[in-house]
Amino acid sequence: MPQRNPLSRVTVVQRFAPAGPGEALEPALRAYARYREGLRGYDSGVTLRLLPPTAGYVRLDLWHGMDALLRATHDDSFLPHLAAVTSPTHHELAVSVGRMPATVPLTEAAHLLLVRAVVDSEPARFEMDFGALVGQCVAAEGYGGSDLLRSVVDPRAYTGILWWHTRTHCTRALTTPGYLDRRTKLTTTATVTESEATPLH
Repeated sequence: MPQRNPLSRVTVVQRFAPAGPGEALEPALRAYARYREGLRGYDSGVTLRLLPPTAGYVRLDLWHGMDALLRATHDDSFLPHLAAVTSPTHHELAVSVGRMPATVPLTEAAHLLLVRAVVDSEPARFEMDFGALVGQCVAAEGYGGSDLLRSVVDPRAYTGILWWHTRTHCTRALTTPGYLDRRTKLTTTATVTESEATPLH
């Protein structure tokens, strides 16, 4: 269900593609996360390691509104920390349009699925179809939670996040006939790609 004031919480989505072996970037990503977590207005966040065949990392940061985000990222101290992890290959600012109550916080999830979608038409229908997809997961053992983020800059772009207690629970949920059917329905209104991930601790 859409939030009454979507700008009261904004999420920054950053994607990082390492130039060399991914592990070499991880200490810098951990330091970058610690820095952001200490900034005023920061709510919560997680760094994700994308699993093969996808490569790279995704950082999700939730902020207490646009003002807090602007103050933090426009401070002179921010740039050196960003430079330390090289410039992200993709920046996105998004708001939640479909957060489900979580049985485990996103920051404590063991295994996640990122659903990247670019809507061709009928965004309202896509959001309903994603909700139906989540509905197939809610009843499954080990479900942790989900969120659907819509880009502020490009309203066609969505990032869906689903998470589980374990990878086994995720794999089991993603192979059920109900999930596969709902997954197919998403493609009637959008171009969809999926990436599995684990948190970088």
